[in-house]
Amino acid sequence: MAHKDFVVKWLNDAYAMENALVQVLENHAKDAQDHPQVQSRLQEHLETTRRHADRVKECIEHLGGDTSSLKTGMANIMGTLQGMSTGPAEDELVKNALSDYAAEQFEVASYRALITAAEELGDQETVRACQENLREDEEMARWLEQQLPTVVEEFLRSKEGANS
Repeated sequence: MAHKDFVVKWLNDAYAMENALVQVLENHAKDAQDHPQVQSRLQEHLETTRRHADRVKECIEHLGGDTSSLKTGMANIMGTLQGMSTGPAEDELVKNALSDYAAEQFEVASYRALITAAEELGDQETVRACQENLREDEEMARWLEQQLPTVVEEFLRSKEGANS
């Protein structure tokens, strides 16, 4: 398999990943309805994630590839299931924050690998698109990292009040 074929395959993986995250973020934003700041940031990142998917699709097409309908469809199903998986949990906001932070870190690693592969291919358009996605995902990961202690503390305080 040629380098270009691997890059297209990996871009398809990233495209499926972004589409799955759209489903997850939609559910997590709904779960955060009692936390307007968190909900607002998740909705903002939801739009960013949609743009990421569009950028990646453009890269795939630029390289002469097609997006994998099967991979994207499976990712959408998995994203929907993952997004709903913490719904009945009492501590869903904490679990959602952990899940979202882990997803952002996975995206960061994926885009770093794609940047390296696109550089090897000499595809500056894909490098630039992946660098933009990487920058935005690193920004979201930092925000989630900063929010995690607050989310945990608020949850524990709400349980203290309920148990007294």
